[in-house]
Amino acid sequence: MQQLKNLDIQKMALIVVDMQNDFVRQGAPFEIPGVRETIPVIRSLCEAFQNIKRPIIFTRFVTGPYETLIWRWSEPLRPPTKACWRGVFRYYNDIQAQRLGVEIIDELLPFTAYEFSYVIDKYGYGAFHNTQLQDILIATQTSIVVIVGAAMPICVNETVAGAFARGYEVIIPKEAVASFSNEWAKFSLQLFEMKYGILVSVNELLQKLRGNYGVNIR
Repeated sequence: MQQLKNLDIQKMALIVVDMQNDFVRQGAPFEIPGVRETIPVIRSLCEAFQNIKRPIIFTRFVTGPYETLIWRWSEPLRPPTKACWRGVFRYYNDIQAQRLGVEIIDELLPFTAYEFSYVIDKYGYGAFHNTQLQDILIATQTSIVVIVGAAMPICVNETVAGAFARGYEVIIPKEAVASFSNEWAKFSLQLFEMKYGILVSVNELLQKLRGNYGVNIR
């Protein structure tokens, strides 16, 4: 909590990395172990940022229809699976329904309609590469980013490193990021804390928000 003490919440933005059906839902092509456990805490953070009227920025990983280098490393991007392709629907066991694989999950989708919410599409791992993310941060007078979502050690890590390289203070709530393995999660969190940002619990961050602004956070 001490590390958060002097940070100005009105300079913060929340970046939600790739919480999409094709990464989160049961049976998804890139299903990430434990990622669904992060949904309630990410929702709490979205509610908190909405209450203090600060930006929430959702990223979506998108690919197709033609092959690029990234396909070499991610076989489900290829036909017939077409993971994260625009317009491709898939049936997911946990919700027993079809959804667009590329879309933000149902639990977080309502926050994309919030007046200070943004959705940016990226064709690579990091959220800053060839996107409008930095333009949005400049336009909203953001100097501190809270980064959550999936997955370590790839898209989350590249987004953290990209934010740091551009001079942003980075906060990582440790219960709000997911990984493909426990080993990669441990490595990534240690790396973040050692070299890139402030590693906190979600409760510490929510207490900071509640303490400064009196918002009702569940």
